[in-house]
Amino acid sequence: MDQNLTPTPSPQTPRLSFFQRHFTKPVAPTADPEKSRSAGDRRFSFASKGFLISIAAIALMLFGIIAAAVMLTIGRNRAQGADDFPVLHAKPVRLAIQDNFPDPALYYENGTWYAVATNNAAGVLFLHGANATKNSVAFGQANVQMATSTDFINWKLTDLAQQPLPTTGAWAQRRVKHPANEPKPLSSTWAPALIKRDDGKYVMYYSATWTGEYPYKRINGHPTRPQPHCVGAAVSLGFDPAGPYEPLAEPLACPIKEGGAIDPEVIRDIDGSLWVTWKVDGNNVGLGGSCGNTISPQAPTPIMIQKMEADGVTPVKGTLTQILDRTELDGPLVEAPALVRTHEGKYFLFFSSGCTRSPSYSVKYAVADKITGPYVRASETLLKTGTFGLEAPGSVGIAADDDGGYRMAFHARSPNKLIGRVRKMYTTTLKFTGDTVELVFAKEWKDHEDEHKSA
Repeated sequence: MDQNLTPTPSPQTPRLSFFQRHFTKPVAPTADPEKSRSAGDRRFSFASKGFLISIAAIALMLFGIIAAAVMLTIGRNRAQGADDFPVLHAKPVRLAIQDNFPDPALYYENGTWYAVATNNAAGVLFLHGANATKNSVAFGQANVQMATSTDFINWKLTDLAQQPLPTTGAWAQRRVKHPANEPKPLSSTWAPALIKRDDGKYVMYYSATWTGEYPYKRINGHPTRPQPHCVGAAVSLGFDPAGPYEPLAEPLACPIKEGGAIDPEVIRDIDGSLWVTWKVDGNNVGLGGSCGNTISPQAPTPIMIQKMEADGVTPVKGTLTQILDRTELDGPLVEAPALVRTHEGKYFLFFSSGCTRSPSYSVKYAVADKITGPYVRASETLLKTGTFGLEAPGSVGIAADDDGGYRMAFHARSPNKLIGRVRKMYTTTLKFTGDTVELVFAKEWKDHEDEHKSA
């Protein structure tokens, strides 16, 4: 039997390159193993495993780059003090003024809102090496800042030449000049407030550094405590709330031994009488610690109220009354009083506690049936760090609008990359119910939002 003993050669399987194996596919499906692995019959395919994996890797890399760029942009905007809230606000507070505008007080008349504030050099937590004079407009040159708005949305700062209080009283430290005859930044005029008198003129209250000798001992020629502030008053030269105002020669309140007086505010009661409130700056003579007053025994920081004559600058004798003081829950102090009488006849005393340079600063309130008290504290804090994303909110100003509602301005810390952490002005609307109050959207903001959506 004839047998072929020579083995039949097995078919050669061509080797495929990495590209051919992962980025190509056969031209046509076939069950023929030889043809399916023939290099000449394969073509690049978008559906190949290699291409799909490569696209996924590139997409992930691009996503990472874009995410990093977005976070960098957000960080830069925050450093520059960009608007903390979008155009369409989802919160009942709105960033109103980007600049350092601390301790704002509100006044409303004939369709225009007026906000007055502490000198713009006060209380800035400066960046290392920051040149605030170079990178700010009229840094520290105006005793009092003013801004106006006709819609409670857009605010315009008053030019330096139109500052409402060109000079402080003779009792206060005044500006000195550099050899180059340029004003030296002055940050010691704080917390102004204003009101209209019956004669059509206006009174502005403010606090400034007292120029007299401080009775506390000095060490090596340096005072052991800061020079105290006192509260003064100024009267408008004309019949315009924007001023200018001429200061009285003597202070209105100046309890030097108790630490001085700061943060004046004013209210016209239901009977037309004028009342001025302020804080006795007791932490200025405290034994040290946070805000100078957390080492026991702590100094009192009472809030006082004084009835005034119709001229707004003459105290009514025998009417000075203490209406609040700090407790252990307040930390070193209470300050920045602001009074409102609701349509239900309740008196709401808003005040700040904690330390303005730290996240402990906050807004609280107490309620009374009479303007002189007694005031009962609310159980909840109205504004504190973290509320609506704010940092160290405090020092409120309140005014009534045309519709019988109440608007509020306050400051909170926010970064400015050229200067440091400043106190910007925020605004909101108040809704009172019995002994409680809440923050709600301003009507203008809702109208503004509707216009934006329909545009």
